[in-house]
Amino acid sequence: MLLIQIVCVLALGGFDAGAGATRASHTVGSLRADLSGDGRVRISWRSDVPTTGRVSYGRKGEATADGWALSDVPATQHAVELAGLAPDTGYLFALESFPADGGPAVEAVGRFRTAAFAEESGYRLSGRLEPWHPITLSFDGPFASELDDAPNPFLDYRLTVVLTSPQGVSLAVPGFFDGDGQGGGMGRTWRVRFPVHQAGRWTFVARFVEGPDVAVRRPAEPGGSGTPTAFDGTRGTFFVAPASADAEGFYARGKLRYVGEHYLRFADGSWFVKAGSNSPENLLGFAGFDNTSDQGGLDVTGLVNGLHRYDAHRTDFGAAGLGSAQDPLFTSADTSIDSRGLIGALDYLASMHVNSLFFLPMNLGGDGWETCPFVGYAPNAFDKTHYDVSKLAQWNEVFEHASRKGILLQFVLGETEAENEAWLDGGALGAQRKLFYREMIARFGHLPAIHWNLGEESDFSPETLRTFADWVQAIDPYDHPIGFHSNVLPVDGSYPQWTSVLGDELFATNSIQAIPWTAGGTVEKWRSDSAAAGHKWVVGFDEQTQGLTDSNAAELRKLMLWDVLFSGGGVEWYAGYHPLPLGGDLRMEDFRRREEMWRYTWNARRFLEQHLPFWVMQPSDNLVDGESSAYGGAEVFALAGYVYAVYYPEASSTGTLDLSAVKGLFRLRWYDPRAGTFVGAEWMASGRRLVTVGPPPSEPGEDWVLLVRR
Repeated sequence: MLLIQIVCVLALGGFDAGAGATRASHTVGSLRADLSGDGRVRISWRSDVPTTGRVSYGRKGEATADGWALSDVPATQHAVELAGLAPDTGYLFALESFPADGGPAVEAVGRFRTAAFAEESGYRLSGRLEPWHPITLSFDGPFASELDDAPNPFLDYRLTVVLTSPQGVSLAVPGFFDGDGQGGGMGRTWRVRFPVHQAGRWTFVARFVEGPDVAVRRPAEPGGSGTPTAFDGTRGTFFVAPASADAEGFYARGKLRYVGEHYLRFADGSWFVKAGSNSPENLLGFAGFDNTSDQGGLDVTGLVNGLHRYDAHRTDFGAAGLGSAQDPLFTSADTSIDSRGLIGALDYLASMHVNSLFFLPMNLGGDGWETCPFVGYAPNAFDKTHYDVSKLAQWNEVFEHASRKGILLQFVLGETEAENEAWLDGGALGAQRKLFYREMIARFGHLPAIHWNLGEESDFSPETLRTFADWVQAIDPYDHPIGFHSNVLPVDGSYPQWTSVLGDELFATNSIQAIPWTAGGTVEKWRSDSAAAGHKWVVGFDEQTQGLTDSNAAELRKLMLWDVLFSGGGVEWYAGYHPLPLGGDLRMEDFRRREEMWRYTWNARRFLEQHLPFWVMQPSDNLVDGESSAYGGAEVFALAGYVYAVYYPEASSTGTLDLSAVKGLFRLRWYDPRAGTFVGAEWMASGRRLVTVGPPPSEPGEDWVLLVRR
């Protein structure tokens, strides 16, 4: 098993994208700088063949000015420590990786900035000590194995670290057992992983208690207080530097939050339009992860041993592909398959501006039967309460990489099949389900953009979903949005089984499955009904009943894409069920086979983000009259009196735009949703009248977007 060191990437933006020019020699990945906060930095990397390496470093623009360190034993995993570094100082470093059997070196460069020195006593601090980046506190506690049952390290201990900000605001962060701290399932490492939101002096105190099932009891419950043990009471101080300009992806934008509106908003003030992939739901059923095997389920013909490999994306991995030397490089201890396929797939999706993924971290009893965080797949209490440390460490590397690439992670915490819904506690909120939610939050809640989805095609009652959401909200210190996925909705968009959920502040978002031609009306209904109930939902049309293929992207563009976005929702694309090589919801191996839709979706999202104040706009289809009725007619998104966007699925007849209620002079321009460009000259129109739109610049039988700005 490869050594897995869970650290945060510091060397962001400084890697030489061309460093993989000697690709035929070997591959370097997982290059990262792990800052201890006391003048030491650990530079680590992996290679796909045995290598040695040299790291030189320095200040003032010279990566070799201050010194160097060697990793001189041939291996595939490497780490060197740089010591005696100055506080609050920027450094460059350069790696030269030499294959043990000869051949050219591979080079990569990076940068890090040291923080003000931290107080060190009884713990280890690591990570990029800047706002929003993952920081890890590690403690030496009771020696345990992931297989221990008396006590069970996941159930019978509870680690919580209370962080206090420079302004005196406290945050209670759940921790977890992490084996030897390097991916091994036995050891004495206990950790919390968290981001902070501002620079300055932070303090913490660790609360570590033991007792039967204490991890899934609230402190006020009988037995919930536990007995303090080991490192309980450990305190410390650390200093967080101001944000650097080279932060990547969501780490540059901060936490994505629900702010009481129909869109989520990043900490930097920017708004998020979801436009991603709903498939494959078994994304994590990947042969490159430890302890991952197919247990049956639906037909996965064509997948070797029933698992994804994403081989079509291996060439997208790393500096020679679409990534960099930071791309996580690890290998399954069971299959000897490495991570390049999955990581390359994420690199490809990011290059196509896909910004969200819908996936199940536990699908036992559902469709796929190959994805779970447990040490085993058996439906017994032991497997359901013991977690695979090495696999979860690998998952975290993938998730942090997705965050660097700007991809939201929609954790779908359950599946509609009865056996999956009943897998934990028979479908109730008992110790098994509470522990599952706690482990997901403790290990991955630090990620900046998460949606906790309580169930795919959920059959749980609103009352049951409330109990689930209440527990998630109580454990998650970051208040990531919580929602659920609906089963297929009727044509009129009604949802009588969910009306009682409207207005409930436990839920911030929903996830719709419906017929494509009802998309706009369904989104508008959920959006308006939630607002009327006093608690606006972020509405996601996440699964259309007509699966996306390599030949129907144009149809779904006209039928659904712009309809959803101009109705004020977000979208994810479901791939249906198809044999390979096209693949579908369980067998999608090559995301390029849906590239046409990724391009169309980016054209649409870019239009909203670059040209519209979409977060304050409203669906206003009634403002257009007399247009072609093809594909349901025009969609209008408007901020009355200031800006209007009109989508014509077919522009053979464009009718009139009603500006009679507003005054002023407006600029009009056509946008081609197929090419993603404005076409033709701008023209002017006055308010206080019905504006005759006229034909588009060309191809009136195709779809067009009209932008109208005051």
